[in-house]
Amino acid sequence: MNKIYLNIVYGLLLGESFIINNKKEIKLIIKIEGKHISYMTDIHKKISELGYCEEKLPVIISKLGKKGKLNKLMLIHTYNTNNYLELYNKWYVDKFCKNIPNDLFCYFNDESLAYWLMTEGKISNSKLYVNMKQFNEKDIKFMIQFLENKFRLDKINLINYYLEFNCNNITKIYDITKPYILPSMKFKFIT
Repeated sequence: MNKIYLNIVYGLLLGESFIINNKKEIKLIIKIEGKHISYMTDIHKKISELGYCEEKLPVIISKLGKKGKLNKLMLIHTYNTNNYLELYNKWYVDKFCKNIPNDLFCYFNDESLAYWLMTEGKISNSKLYVNMKQFNEKDIKFMIQFLENKFRLDKINLINYYLEFNCNNITKIYDITKPYILPSMKFKFIT
C-alpha cells in the first residue's frame, strides 16, 4: 500500500470505516454517512484513482438518521487483499474492538486529519466535535495528546466521548488541512 493511501486510511479508520477479516476475505470498508453526496463521490474517486477499489460508484442509499433526518450512506468496498492483514493486526484488539495503533506517528499526517474530520467531524455552536466512542479511555487520552502535540493545538476537551475543538483549533486545523479539504466540506472549518 502506498503512503498516500495509508495516510487517508489512518484518518478513515479513526471513524466508522472498518476492516473485515474472515475466512473468505480481508478488506477495508469505508463508511461515509451524511448529506453531502459530492463528498462521498469525491472520496470514492480518490480511492479508485489510487487503485484500491472499483471505478464504479457504489450504491448510495438513504437512511433515517437522528431526529427523523434523512441521511445518505455509502460503503466503499476496497479490493480483497492480504495487505489489510497487517493493518487489521495493528488496529484491532479483536474482531469488533478497535484501538489506536502505535505507529500512528508514522502515518497520521495533515491529510489523515483532513479525511478524519471531513468524515467524522460535526459542527455545533462554533465548535467541532468528533465521536470517539469506539475507543477506550486510554486511546482517547493518547489521541488528544497526540493531536495537541503534533498539530500544536490548544487544549482539546473530552465531553461524553466526543473530542471538542474550539474556534482557535478549528482555524489552526483548517490552515493545516486546507490543501486536502474538499469543497463540500469547507463549512466544517470556516466558523
